[in-house]
Amino acid sequence: MTERVLLVRLSAMGDVVQSLGAAEALAAARPDLELHWVVQERFAPLLENLPWLAAVIRHERGAGVRGFVRTARQLRRQGYACALDLQGNAKSALLARASGAGRAVGIRARERREGWSATLLHQRVPAPGLCHPADLALAVVRVLAPGAASRPPRLVARAEEEAAEAEVLRGLGVDPLRPFAVAVIGPLDDPRSWPLARAAEFARSGTVPAHLRTALGLPDPGAPWPVVLVAGPDEADARLPEELPALRHGPGGVRRLVALGALLARAHGVAFGPDVGATHVLACGGARTLALFGPQDPARTAPAAAAVARHADPPPCMPCRRRTCAWHAGPVCMDFGLAQARLVPGWRTPGSAV
Repeated sequence: MTERVLLVRLSAMGDVVQSLGAAEALAAARPDLELHWVVQERFAPLLENLPWLAAVIRHERGAGVRGFVRTARQLRRQGYACALDLQGNAKSALLARASGAGRAVGIRARERREGWSATLLHQRVPAPGLCHPADLALAVVRVLAPGAASRPPRLVARAEEEAAEAEVLRGLGVDPLRPFAVAVIGPLDDPRSWPLARAAEFARSGTVPAHLRTALGLPDPGAPWPVVLVAGPDEADARLPEELPALRHGPGGVRRLVALGALLARAHGVAFGPDVGATHVLACGGARTLALFGPQDPARTAPAAAAVARHADPPPCMPCRRRTCAWHAGPVCMDFGLAQARLVPGWRTPGSAV
């Protein structure tokens, strides 16, 4: 008899994507299981069109206690044999336990955001030395599939989604069948973001330095790359240069990012961006991606499917993992062009350490 298993990873966009490799590894190792996933409503479209996932349960984040009770009731009706807490915080543990599953499993207290939340679980998994979401998720799923092999996270675009996004690119004067580049804009007040001025500088020049082309296996187009700026709901107030092609994705536009990643992959293009959700999604959609890091620690948050680069001459305070910059000169660790980007040596695919 097929057993139903609940995967609990509610947010955020990049972290939901980071957990996909472990979830798909479980599906491959245990085809006898029927996998369901509970996730915040705004990120649920990311999980569409995944053949190994049987159901997605949408949790309404802003609905408070009533929303939590409503989600818990919906989960309890499913009759789960096991709930896997892939997130490791209090809310995810509460939902795993409230799902009524016969067994709620997650990482132990030491690796959790709120250590006390481990007491809500029936089984706690040790994960010594691990800190990346992909590694932690794989450690948890191996409770049900000890031999599960690490897999890169994958998002799958529908043909009609790719066709629609290709038409949008053509409207911007970009041929989606030839190599092009994307520069992701992050929140303007976030020190983890690549400055808009730097992204615009790249878009105007269309120059990918030779050392990055070689490292990423990119073709030399023999001319400047067409570059498209990409901004999401958190960058709605960003004043993008009018002369540059730009895609603005509003709320609910995450499927467009998946399609854009697939188009970049097919065109042998490339995406550059900071450690934000859109960069993660493009990489998992298939695009060759270079994630630009400053205050963040790649060992903890880098996209599993991307290469990683940092400022060639960073300040001594990085990585600080702060959301506000305390350096006397401001967030200079992200203020660099691609010519000053240096690949992080020895970067590995998360999952290889588990």
